[in-house]
Amino acid sequence: MDGPLQLARWRAIATAAAVSVALAYTTVSGDLLAPLVRVEPVRAVPYLGSALVSLGDALALVFLVALAAGRSPLLAISQAGVHAPILRPAQWTLLWLIPVVAACLAFARTAPNVHAYDIAWLGIGGPITEEIVYRGLALGVLIRWCGWPIWLACIWPAVFFGAAHIGQGEDWGSVAGIVAITGLGGILFGWLFVRWRFNLWPALFLHAGLNTIWLVFDLGENALGGWLGNAMRLGVIAIAVGASFWLAPARDHKAAS
Repeated sequence: MDGPLQLARWRAIATAAAVSVALAYTTVSGDLLAPLVRVEPVRAVPYLGSALVSLGDALALVFLVALAAGRSPLLAISQAGVHAPILRPAQWTLLWLIPVVAACLAFARTAPNVHAYDIAWLGIGGPITEEIVYRGLALGVLIRWCGWPIWLACIWPAVFFGAAHIGQGEDWGSVAGIVAITGLGGILFGWLFVRWRFNLWPALFLHAGLNTIWLVFDLGENALGGWLGNAMRLGVIAIAVGASFWLAPARDHKAAS
């Protein structure tokens, strides 16, 4: 019995290391791949370079984890939670989305220079890829394949998630604030993922919803935002967390892998 158990322990350690390496890669992948994604055919399409970098981040995580765990890439992808039920998360989304849009219509102004492609990537596409990488894949694997405690599995990817947003800051103060806000946001998204029994849709809807509202109503140039943006964000978080206790199914942290 010691042999199989020892092998399983080493597999778990190797898999966690693979997740960590892949997450560290996401913080520098944009710089590493810049010469490839800044060629003219790619630059001609708005945000195509960012999309290709994000796709590379996801593929790197999937294949490193599959290799370390000795499992198929498809099985690794299945941990992401995108095949989970969507109806109840959609109902949950309406509980916080309707009041925040109403408040923004009353007190905020729409951004004058936001294009459809800005919303398509910064509001929707980017958050989708980030949630798949940092929550669905990383968090799902760390908990269900590596046996990490939930609190540590939520915090560890959030550290890299915050670090990946360093480029938004213009000075050390703004960098620290952006990293702190996005890191805490990552912990919240991770908690939602686990609370909803490894269902990625709530975290994905919340992330994409906040980003889109931020863009459309010009609530800030980066994650720090102004007073209205932060008041809106706190209100959304309060409703989203409270509604999760009400609508989310009973937690089952030992869900089958």
